[in-house]
Amino acid sequence: MKAAVAGGGAWGTALADLLAGAGHDVVLWAREPDVVEHINETHANPRFLPGVAGMARG
Repeated sequence: MKAAVAGGGAWGTALADLLAGAGHDVVLWAREPDVVEHINETHANPRFLPGVAGMARG
């Protein structure tokens, strides 16, 4: 399944990670360029979801 999550805050990040971890193809939209860059590079969102590292990689 393909899924899109609008919002790169804590809730959107957690939902996108849950979907990706279940094997779905996920796109996460966030408006903060630094958040987008950090998630793309490290697969973590410490700004809005600190303490959660190694999020699912789709």
